[in-house]
Amino acid sequence: MSFHPHQSLQELYVSCHGELEAVLFSRVRCRETAADLCQEAFVRLCRSDDLGNVGNLKAYLFRTAQNLLFDHYRSQTVRNNAIVDWPEHEPPEAEDPRCAETVALAEQDLDRLIEAMTSLSPLCQRIFYLNRFEGMKQREIAETLNISVRTVEENVKKALLHCAKTLDQS
Repeated sequence: MSFHPHQSLQELYVSCHGELEAVLFSRVRCRETAADLCQEAFVRLCRSDDLGNVGNLKAYLFRTAQNLLFDHYRSQTVRNNAIVDWPEHEPPEAEDPRCAETVALAEQDLDRLIEAMTSLSPLCQRIFYLNRFEGMKQREIAETLNISVRTVEENVKKALLHCAKTLDQS
């Protein structure tokens, strides 16, 4: 018996469309969403290159719809988590990063940080620069400078502690 995917999909659509949409509606409780998910499941089956190896097209269709349902739930969760309650009475006050006092304080911190960095050994400065400003991983730095990963770790730690101590003193 030869396999005619499009004919089988058409028969599958006629026989299962209503059932699949009803199952999806029972889960999402929204007719439009259930219809969209049902349609997308059939579209994905139609776009599949090789349905010849699928033994049970109906089960495959329902599994595809279930996966789409999970994707729908995930996107809903992400969307709901992204919504932030905003106070209605007054907008939050943010410090203007362009104000003269903020800029002056940031410049002082930066000057102290640069001065602190210059007091470190050249190797420590190089390692810290590669790690924090070039974004290289510690293993990459070790290979580039032909040193051990442990040396890289110790120098990054040393530089961070030195910078933190310097900024705490201000």
